[in-house]
Amino acid sequence: MECPLVKLTGSPAREIVTSEIIYLFFTRDGLSVFIGGWKCHQSSLYFLSSEKKSWSGSRKYCTDKKADLISINNQEEQDFVKNISGGKLVWIGLTDTDVEGTWKWTGQQNNIEEDCALTRSTGWADFPCGDNYKWICEKSIFK
Repeated sequence: MECPLVKLTGSPAREIVTSEIIYLFFTRDGLSVFIGGWKCHQSSLYFLSSEKKSWSGSRKYCTDKKADLISINNQEEQDFVKNISGGKLVWIGLTDTDVEGTWKWTGQQNNIEEDCALTRSTGWADFPCGDNYKWICEKSIFK
């Protein structure tokens, strides 16, 4: 599925408004966000790393790009992640550092030294945050 703001269809007035929104997005974040491996799906941009880092190193990479580690919100997004990662282990923005077994998505807590989550072909897995894996950043096209 394509990003809704990237596909220009419909009335001429709608296309003008849509193209203005895209222009503002490019201006705000720079066109470079669309280059170098970012993929568009639904209303977000995703980046699959080619290198490996710890969970905190991965998150820092994402936040430096005005993104964050991916928060998977539904089965369709999980399937998309599985597809772009090839079913390999990749860091996602999920951790249970505050209370073991109580998982929180990034942005809900600050301590990132304990248990972190990877996605894999069969679901999610709890791994030590210091291990090095590839990761996926997510950035909303609306923020």
